[in-house]
Amino acid sequence: MKEFANKSILIIDDDTHFAATLAMGLEANGCRTLSAPNAEVGLQLALAHLPDLILCDIEMPGMDGSRLLREMRKDSALADRQFVLMTGKADYANPRVAMDLGADDFLLKPFTLDALLACVAARFQRVDLSRRLDEKAVAQLQGNLHADLPQLFFKPLAVVLGLTEMLQKDFTTLSPEEVRQDLGDIHRAGRRLHRSLRNYLRLLELETARGEFRAEVLAAEQVVDALSRGINTAKQNHQRSQDVMMKLSGATLRVAPVDLAIMAEELVDNALTYSRTSTQVHVSAWVTGIQFHLSVSDVGRGLTPPQLVVINSGPTQPKLKEVDQTGMGMGLTLVQLLAKIYGGEFRIESEAGRGSTSHLLLPVAGD
Repeated sequence: MKEFANKSILIIDDDTHFAATLAMGLEANGCRTLSAPNAEVGLQLALAHLPDLILCDIEMPGMDGSRLLREMRKDSALADRQFVLMTGKADYANPRVAMDLGADDFLLKPFTLDALLACVAARFQRVDLSRRLDEKAVAQLQGNLHADLPQLFFKPLAVVLGLTEMLQKDFTTLSPEEVRQDLGDIHRAGRRLHRSLRNYLRLLELETARGEFRAEVLAAEQVVDALSRGINTAKQNHQRSQDVMMKLSGATLRVAPVDLAIMAEELVDNALTYSRTSTQVHVSAWVTGIQFHLSVSDVGRGLTPPQLVVINSGPTQPKLKEVDQTGMGMGLTLVQLLAKIYGGEFRIESEAGRGSTSHLLLPVAGD
């Protein structure tokens, strides 16, 4: 059975033998393949053939894979192509790096044919999900966006537009330090916008098609690594690296690493948002019996009893149009839903004026 009949894939890698091996495996499963020995040729082939998916090595002579990706994202004909980065360097090999670079996924060399096919299948599944959104779903999305956009999207976008306009107008009169400060504010606003869009789209996936799940069994060290990435992102976004105290022990979990990183990021971000600078946020992870426990504690303003009731009641399937009504925001709503999907639970303990502690519990994976 040809699993990917009529799908076209462009392979860009300066290791021609490796590229030929990938092509053989993909063609045996019904794909049509093209190969390019470098990014320049790859870009020409992509423009000429508009492949459904592009597999590209990061490190190549001349233009590297990340720069090629940026060039393709700027081209209207190629911007929506599924793009998977390949790398032999473990430092690059995590979903957050791929996301930051703008890629849809990554593969760490050497990888098996099964891993390649699973990755390709997931990418084509994502494309099919987008195509399945009919006019009614699009209209519903537009209605939700109308309600959510002012605070979640327009505010950071207004910062970006306002500061860039000011820089263009007053650039010659501003000091280098003022320019540096404005650029820092623009960058932080852009990251907030990126985070809101990421969470919104993930919730949309879960609402419309119960999402795309590529859960895998993570070893303890991989769990700690995913948690650390999420926590460090939250620290960087708030510029409060010294305020976060971490004590992390891993466990074997069945979860997508990107989702685990997102949950950690959102819980720490929430704690930093509602606590003052120079007050500590404590993040701990440990195992009790068959449960993995992640807790995030702050000494911020806390939650009122009505807010706690809403959050801890645990809606079975949050709707985007109801996110603002829960008072949880997209981040905590996403954490709550992901916890449920992975067989765990999420709850918060809080006292107004005294701080909050978030608890994420996930089942330890069996043998």
